[in-house]
Amino acid sequence: MKRLSLIAFLAMALMAKAQTITIGEGNGMSDAVPYNTFYNYSFTEQIFPASEIEYAGNIKAVSFRLAYSYSTEHTSDIVVYLKNVSRSVFEDTSDYEPVTEEDIVFSGPWTIPADYDGWITIEFDRPFAYNGTDNLLIAVDENSEDYAIRYFRYTDTPNSVLSYCSDIWNLNPYDLGSFVGPKEVSYFRANTKLVFGGSVGLDEDSEKVLSVYPNPNHGRVNINLPKEDCQIAVFNSLGRQVYSQQAKGLTVLNLEGLNSGLYFVTVKSENTVSTLKFVKE
Repeated sequence: MKRLSLIAFLAMALMAKAQTITIGEGNGMSDAVPYNTFYNYSFTEQIFPASEIEYAGNIKAVSFRLAYSYSTEHTSDIVVYLKNVSRSVFEDTSDYEPVTEEDIVFSGPWTIPADYDGWITIEFDRPFAYNGTDNLLIAVDENSEDYAIRYFRYTDTPNSVLSYCSDIWNLNPYDLGSFVGPKEVSYFRANTKLVFGGSVGLDEDSEKVLSVYPNPNHGRVNINLPKEDCQIAVFNSLGRQVYSQQAKGLTVLNLEGLNSGLYFVTVKSENTVSTLKFVKE
């Protein structure tokens, strides 16, 4: 009995440790994933088989690999959904996977920075419990009413991506069956990193804790940064940048002059770009 208890304890300790799983090493380039940047509005679903993940636990962040460095940044208003699913492919453009508000793990602005070529991370508002046996669905709803051509790396994976997009209609993710605009089933599955357990905002070789606290706050914000120099940018709920500075390690931001509300902090280091949220009261 003691041996079984020890095994269980070690298993839980292993699961609690931060683990980053990288899926896809292809060099293909597409503007269709993780969402279609070429259109004003888009909704994209991607499937990642359990056989490629080979892990179970709470997913706290996801990263996608930018293909180029661009001279200007681009911010999109996105909603990210994660779901355990039995399906392994999309049979046709009408064979979508339904999502609900309960599947939302992130909602807010996401910035593709200027002068950067690397992995860009989305820190979730709440962790997603991946069961390790079903396949994983990642869906991204983009609602920004603008476009900018941005290419991401992908790996050929037949019938793994379903994409709906439009310059006119902002899609309703809860009523995809009524959408009559451009639809496509493709193999452009984005190269992706899944961050499990422990700390979020990690690069491949570290376990750096990236966090903001207290949350909510009154304008004095502590931010725990990696030890290398980082570029910090703060955006309001409309996606407008209201503050920026360079820093490293434990840093205190004085944001007392900002209005009360929801804000997003983008942290850009040499190898990662991550986004965190906080509320100023």
